[in-house]
Amino acid sequence: DDGTLTKVLMYDVIRQTRRPAGIASVDADNCYDRIAHAIASLAFQAFGVPATAAESMLTTIQEMKFFLRTGFGDSTDFASSRVEIKTQGLCQGNGAAPAGWAVVSICLINAHKKRGHGGHFICPISKLKSHIAGVIYVDDTDLIHFRMEELEDREETFFGLQEAIENWGKLLLASGGALKPSKCFYHLISFDFNEDGTWTYANNEENEEYRAVVPLADGSFARIDHLGAHKATKTLGSMTCPSGCTKEA
Repeated sequence: DDGTLTKVLMYDVIRQTRRPAGIASVDADNCYDRIAHAIASLAFQAFGVPATAAESMLTTIQEMKFFLRTGFGDSTDFASSRVEIKTQGLCQGNGAAPAGWAVVSICLINAHKKRGHGGHFICPISKLKSHIAGVIYVDDTDLIHFRMEELEDREETFFGLQEAIENWGKLLLASGGALKPSKCFYHLISFDFNEDGTWTYANNEENEEYRAVVPLADGSFARIDHLGAHKATKTLGSMTCPSGCTKEA
């Protein structure tokens, strides 16, 4: 609910300021199962977890033996790690997995914000500034590119959003994860103005120049869907849309 409310309020601010903005929904693929243990151990220790405790859990996962249980009984053979490749991830059902993903995510978010990516907001009266990287709930991530202190055009906004997507994707790859292109999409929001002062959302999705891509584990890039400002989508369990409409087209 908090994530959905944040997105709705953000869309309201963009609409009120009439400034270009970019929103990219970039979901991770199997977040718990793709955490690299070297990165996980460093993140755990940075948050005060003893090295012995991190080693105890991660070594157990690496040396697990997987048996198959059926109605006819348990298998005698098993699958396990090889000497060259150890089982990674934190495993579904592991009580420490949610907290483990949280601390890894915090490291990724801090690195992402340190590069300046995200939404930069300013209160009009108090001039109080706020900087948020995006709206993140487990593997569901909405990256933001919005500048209230600068007057960007739609081209600058698009390239800023593309840089944010690429930066976040490479941070995920460094931690063992990856983006899932089929679950990724984005909105490039800008406005067209008429002579009488009225405005409309620009149909940026029809412009082939604004085609964003996400980085993949093999070093290639994959294009993701560009949705219009009036296209409502279901994220975090709720329908949201830059224009404010919550009805699915």
